[in-house]
Amino acid sequence: MSVLPPRTVLAVPASSERFLHKARTSTASVLMVDLEDGVAATGKDEARSLVRTSARPLASARRRLWLRVNAVGSTHLAADLTLANTQREHLDALVLPKATPDTVREIAARTDLPLVALVESPDGVEDARAIAAHPAVRAVMFGELDYRAELAAAGGLRAQDTSWAQARIVNAAACAAIPAIAGPTAAVEDEPRLRADCQRQSDLGFTGKLCIHPAQLELVQRAFAPSADMVAWARRVTTAAADAPADGAIAVDGSMVDKPVVDRARRILAEGRQ
Repeated sequence: MSVLPPRTVLAVPASSERFLHKARTSTASVLMVDLEDGVAATGKDEARSLVRTSARPLASARRRLWLRVNAVGSTHLAADLTLANTQREHLDALVLPKATPDTVREIAARTDLPLVALVESPDGVEDARAIAAHPAVRAVMFGELDYRAELAAAGGLRAQDTSWAQARIVNAAACAAIPAIAGPTAAVEDEPRLRADCQRQSDLGFTGKLCIHPAQLELVQRAFAPSADMVAWARRVTTAAADAPADGAIAVDGSMVDKPVVDRARRILAEGRQ
């Protein structure tokens, strides 16, 4: 997987030949082919057959290809892992639903493909740091819709603000120096809602976002990329740092700049080239 984090992860149901074909021209950073929630129980075998024929054309040097398998405990998981291991040359990672430290260890023992841990339960949120710390895990993703469902089951019917859970996931990912992918915005045609979600999630520190429709990609890409103002500021900081006579704090735009600020500016410039 690339050192730079993906900004747009497009979910594609593995059961739809039409969607899989259209995804070949997608501008997403990652295509996440979904064998779990996006496929009815009666369609799992057919979906796996479609993945076998689609994995090669979906794989691209311009983007990554992830396969979302069924959760540990599902009767479909063994067949999913067999498929994944036969298609490993085309896959960059497996997305593991309902991730916990135990399920991450189990799947890591059954495949050597990198894992993206989908944290979508209260237990997963509590254990986010241990999940992210496993060497097989290369990114964490927040399953917000499933998490809210569990809050509702416990009586939290009005739960909307999941920022506490999201912040735990972002911090866990930062501890492991891996990307944190925000959950989806279900209102596909509500652009103001998508824009607001992106603003809040990027402000929290998420590096990218799961998209459930191609129409969301352009806005999400812009929202998580460094803005023109950020890039201009980063250039001023790195230029000033390069011209400074020695290590230590300098002033840029009237603010103190030291090594951590310079490091952040360099990262902004690196990501601005994506």
